[in-house]
Amino acid sequence: MPSPREPLPLTPAVSKPARDARYDWAAERTLLAWVRTGLAMMGFGFVVARFGAFLRALGHSAPGLLPDQGQSSASVVAGLLMVVLGMGANIEAVRRFLSNHRALTRGQPVDPSPAGPATLAIFVAVIGAALALLLGRTLLSRP
Repeated sequence: MPSPREPLPLTPAVSKPARDARYDWAAERTLLAWVRTGLAMMGFGFVVARFGAFLRALGHSAPGLLPDQGQSSASVVAGLLMVVLGMGANIEAVRRFLSNHRALTRGQPVDPSPAGPATLAIFVAVIGAALALLLGRTLLSRP
């Protein structure tokens, strides 16, 4: 029998189970996919904007052969919107990644909200439709 001065045996502390690294890797892959999407949008926006500037420059050297100033300006605006959306996609990627990382660290469920990807897809579709109309109008207006 233990004497009154002897310490009681310690009970083992309940440790948290090890976090499955696959969830962290999946979150990182998602972040990288968003970043690739943002970079692609920015690159495509740059090309569209520069094409409008190219049309404007050619319009000065060969008047009447190329679309009017409004169409090349619309190209620059559409390109700028694509660059801004690409930047927005990268900011949203970081926000979602940090939110998911905090949730995983705390052992909470991750919120797989489709709002960010759906909003991005809608904006890209609208800009794509505007570019298609611009291109169609250009092609149909040729003699």
